[in-house]
Amino acid sequence: MEDMNRPIPQVTLPNFDKMWNYGDPAETEQRFRAILPRAEVSHDVEYLAQLLTQIARCEGLQGKFQASHSTLDTVEKLMSLNNLRLAKVRYLLERGRAFNSSGKPEAAKPLFLSAYELADHLGEARYAIDAVHMVAIAEPDPKDQVEWNLKGIAMCEADPTQKGWLHALLNNIGESYLAIKDYSRAYQSFHRLAQLQKESQGKADKYTVKDEAKALRLGGDAEKSLELIEPILKSLLDEGQDDGYIRQEYAEALYAVGRVNEAKPHFSKAFELLSIDSWAAQNDVEGIERAKRLSE
Repeated sequence: MEDMNRPIPQVTLPNFDKMWNYGDPAETEQRFRAILPRAEVSHDVEYLAQLLTQIARCEGLQGKFQASHSTLDTVEKLMSLNNLRLAKVRYLLERGRAFNSSGKPEAAKPLFLSAYELADHLGEARYAIDAVHMVAIAEPDPKDQVEWNLKGIAMCEADPTQKGWLHALLNNIGESYLAIKDYSRAYQSFHRLAQLQKESQGKADKYTVKDEAKALRLGGDAEKSLELIEPILKSLLDEGQDDGYIRQEYAEALYAVGRVNEAKPHFSKAFELLSIDSWAAQNDVEGIERAKRLSE
């Protein structure tokens, strides 16, 4: 006869947040789905709901927005039957991201605001800052983007455990400063980001240096801009690599210092590379056309 007093075996549930590979959302989704059956029989509804929000995020990162919303509908049903708190924050974040990434920032922004308010109420700084940084992304006005990013930066500086968020916030605020033509603050933001990258990775990311150079050039210091970007391109070429964005900024720096003929072949190569880059083709048509025009 079965012993009715025998304890029910505990289901081991891993920390799925540590299983993320943001560079490969398809692989990450497979990892999460592999532990989903255990989560479903664990009776830990909070864990299950949070796991599903991250599966939805994987789907969204792959452009599978209908599937992402469907997964989040399941989370919504779980929330309607249970008093879930952190899961609700993560649900709001991922529902918002699914809308924002599919070109509907106006639907996303209220969700990010709600996520911020709830996370802040719960004392969950990590998710509160995530929400603030997403509000800034969804904001249509660059001046409002700046204000939200400044808020996020202040939150990071007040909580040393959240300093990792500074990388995204400094990059985003730098882009917003460029949009409002505040080139000095744009450079300061990118330069601070470059310093953080040097501290954590040993060197600055090439795109951050490119952004520093762009801010300097647009702010009127083309010579210093060229000094920054030239070694980045040289290093790439020495390694047998190339990059349309780096080429484009190098060509612009040459052009800005008056070395127009030297700039032409670099504009030509930038046009060649950016024309087949999906992000540039969608977001920087003007830059591609300029590269073509100045290569002639």
